[in-house]
Amino acid sequence: MRHGEAESSASSDAARRLTPSGAQSVITRIQHNAERLSSVNRVIHSPYLRTIQTAESVAHGLNLTAMVDSSLWTPDADPLAALESLADHIDSTPLIVTHMPLISYVEALCCEGAIAYPRSFSCAEIAEIKVEWPAAGLGSLVRRF
Repeated sequence: MRHGEAESSASSDAARRLTPSGAQSVITRIQHNAERLSSVNRVIHSPYLRTIQTAESVAHGLNLTAMVDSSLWTPDADPLAALESLADHIDSTPLIVTHMPLISYVEALCCEGAIAYPRSFSCAEIAEIKVEWPAAGLGSLVRRF
């Protein structure tokens, strides 16, 4: 999931907060897709404020307590390292809250095996990917919503 719409400036990129409409769009997306997301049992997010706020809304909307903060999911992180880190969560169904361009690179790497043609994500957009093991080319995109 890409974080909700964030303010355009702050003291640092990591300190950018969700806008009121960004926060509401996350809540609405989770409410409208709660059944689809019913198997999610963990939220992984970057340490940036906008992803923390998004992750908290997701956790609240899905009644989850398991949240994991990971610097492997920041905007400029290594897509392969981020994807491979999911092996630590193979016993769960995580929802990852992260940023552009990383989210598009990880989706392309996981589902296509390469980052040649990443697709952009809109704010609060979720990609559902089915994967037996988190590695390049082993995922299958189920849907985006």
